[in-house]
Amino acid sequence: MDNRTQDEIRQALFAEPYRASELVDSLLANGFIDYEPLVVKRRGKRFIVVEGNRRLAAIKEIRANLDNYTGRKSDLERIPVLIFPEKPDEQQQNEMRVYLGVRHLLGFREWPPLSKAQYLERESKAAGSLDKVIEATQLSKTKARRFLVPYRLLQNAGAALPPDEDFWKLGEALGRTGIKKYLQLEVDPKTLEIRSYDKKNFALLLNDLYGPKVGNQRDASGKLVNDTRELKRLARVLGSDKATAALRAGGTLEEAEILVDTREESMLRLSKATRELGVLLKKLLSGNKDNDGAKLLRSYKQFETAVKTFINKAK
Repeated sequence: MDNRTQDEIRQALFAEPYRASELVDSLLANGFIDYEPLVVKRRGKRFIVVEGNRRLAAIKEIRANLDNYTGRKSDLERIPVLIFPEKPDEQQQNEMRVYLGVRHLLGFREWPPLSKAQYLERESKAAGSLDKVIEATQLSKTKARRFLVPYRLLQNAGAALPPDEDFWKLGEALGRTGIKKYLQLEVDPKTLEIRSYDKKNFALLLNDLYGPKVGNQRDASGKLVNDTRELKRLARVLGSDKATAALRAGGTLEEAEILVDTREESMLRLSKATRELGVLLKKLLSGNKDNDGAKLLRSYKQFETAVKTFINKAK
């Protein structure tokens, strides 16, 4: 937003992904919370907002259109501000890095995962190294990795950044051994820069997590993983060449997963499928007295008996 007017910046903050408009109703109903001041730094005779741009944009909107709003408008005439003292640029930047890092990376008012990743990426470049940011914020290298590696992979691949909830799905996926093997992912342990990965497989993984690309969008109906609880299943499949081949040939996640089941898991799956088949047949054939229906039920009974015998012998 360099060289933009205040109105242009405010309009941008009201749009995706910032949605400052969401704060208008809260500010009108509750006023401004005094113990959550804006955080600013001096630049000559001006102040630049370091934290609180969304709130300021919402207040500017209300103040510019007072006749359109009702509520605690008078509470917004003056608002509290925390001013970082003027110091040499590098010293001031380090102090703000500590303040924002401790506040938002360590949980006082946590940023969403994507915001954490963007902050770590920006600050590591500004500070000259990731280690300086980690030292200042007291964030562990392991936690930094969970945010930075998926962010840098997406940047490297030129893929669009998903919303926060979906971004974290990729972060969780990259923590799974089977998925890291599938991607052949290598990361520099010191800088967390991406050394190498299988670009084709990464594109397919994004399809699994978010759905295949249709133009500039993704068709969510085609994704294999609907929430992070299913990542364990996907990782099992992608950790096996045979199961992965079945999945990529058009099989479902459940069908591919059968190929990596242990014998005991396959037995349990067979027993469950047999019971469910019986319930389904009883439902469909309820009240059906024709010969075909009766024949089908007899065949199922024979099959059920054979399955039980097979499972009992295998124990």
